Amino acid sequence: MIGSYVVKQLIQEGKYEVHGLVRYRSDLSNLAGELNNIQLVRGDILDGTRVKQVVAEICPTVIFHFAAQAINGVSYDSAELTLDTNIKGTFNMLEAVRFAGLSNKTRFLLAGSSTEYGKTADTWEGAIPEEAPLAPVSPYGVSKVAADLLAQQYVHSHGMHVVTARFFIQVSAGGTESLAPQEFCRQIAMIELGLQSPVVRHGRITTKRDITDLRDSARVVTKLVDLGEPGESYNIGSGIALSMKDILDTAISLSTRPDITTLFDGARERLYDEKILLSDNRKIRELTGWIPDPNITNTIADILKHWRRKTRTLFPE
Repeated sequence: MIGSYVVKQLIQEGKYEVHGLVRYRSDLSNLAGELNNIQLVRGDILDGTRVKQVVAEICPTVIFHFAAQAINGVSYDSAELTLDTNIKGTFNMLEAVRFAGLSNKTRFLLAGSSTEYGKTADTWEGAIPEEAPLAPVSPYGVSKVAADLLAQQYVHSHGMHVVTARFFIQVSAGGTESLAPQEFCRQIAMIELGLQSPVVRHGRITTKRDITDLRDSARVVTKLVDLGEPGESYNIGSGIALSMKDILDTAISLSTRPDITTLFDGARERLYDEKILLSDNRKIRELTGWIPDPNITNTIADILKHWRRKTRTLFPE
């Protein structure tokens, strides 16, 4: 979902002709208003031959690599798919650039993840900087570390201009639906339409997460690909940790139903859940001048509006 917001930002900036590599089954609803401004190309990052063909034909000056199996929780049950997509897919993209003779001509931004820090988050004092040890605990986190290291190898061996954006939690209307803020708002929308009893079920909500609006992050990512140092990683986060209880309380406060209660559901717990994930974002702020918007209430309100519209569409009266 990060990719669709970056596409919108690129179109708004007007600096580039934007191409998008999409699978035949890709959901393009987040780009519904921009499809006339993008040149879509069919393909799959796991098809190395096709990726080489596309890169050679387009000769891109910039590549934003966001394609991935990006749901951390799913990776435990779909480890092979996650590792294959995120590692081999990244290899195919990097190799296509090298194969096309664009190693010193194309700037490449790789989407990393805060899950790369893993267990370090539970022992690190304060916000986590980029130089903190990488200790992933999920197949998804492992895949992102591997992709990160692979990118660095292409920087050192082939002189490629690759920077990694290590995203902490990114949310917005139409974003990844498996994230807790989305699930809270989905249930509230169901409750408001009378499709669910007035109880929001949740997993552990004492955990704290660094949450940023995707629209906010898109603004800095388009700067990072130009300004970042090859081989370097940059945390993309607000620098503020909010508990999932804070997010849930905010979502409920925005509801039209005053009678909503909450209930812990053990089935919604993750196999491993860091107590706190907080980014040290000084490196990206000093490089770009970016100031993240600390007001997450507006973002939650937009997500709730999105789910109200979607729920009414799925369950018309």
